[in-house]
Amino acid sequence: MPDRISEWQADMHVIAQAADDIERTLQAIDATSDTTIWAGPAGDRFRAEWAQHHAAIRAALDDVRAQTQTITEKVKREEEQQK
Repeated sequence: MPDRISEWQADMHVIAQAADDIERTLQAIDATSDTTIWAGPAGDRFRAEWAQHHAAIRAALDDVRAQTQTITEKVKREEEQQK
């Protein structure tokens, strides 16, 4: 069982790191596509399209974080039952 726990912890760490990286990327794109930085029709088109993608990515991130929480709780329950 310790191997399973170690693998789970490593997997959850990788997933959390990836989610954090994506979060930072979202923030960076938002910051660099601001109207004070990128004005004009091309910027307006990008922001309109980006808003849709941003919402989808945000929903996926929220889902990943919820799923990792569910998995964490399940593994901890199983670990307690093994004791």
